[in-house]
Amino acid sequence: MRRPPDPIRHVEWTLLVAAFALLLFATPVVYWWAQDDSPWYLVYGLWLVIIGLTAWLQLRRNRHDL
Repeated sequence: MRRPPDPIRHVEWTLLVAAFALLLFATPVVYWWAQDDSPWYLVYGLWLVIIGLTAWLQLRRNRHDL
């Protein structure tokens, strides 16, 4: 029999994605990806990764978790 999902686990993963977004956009890591020779679409790709991770987390939730 399948165990019921743990809602705390979902919160942990959501916090990890938020921490990853803060790491990318609010720390000195910005100097690494915002250099003059970086492609113009890099920032959009980073946002796409954040949005994709968030969407994946939402799809993993059951409808009963709402």
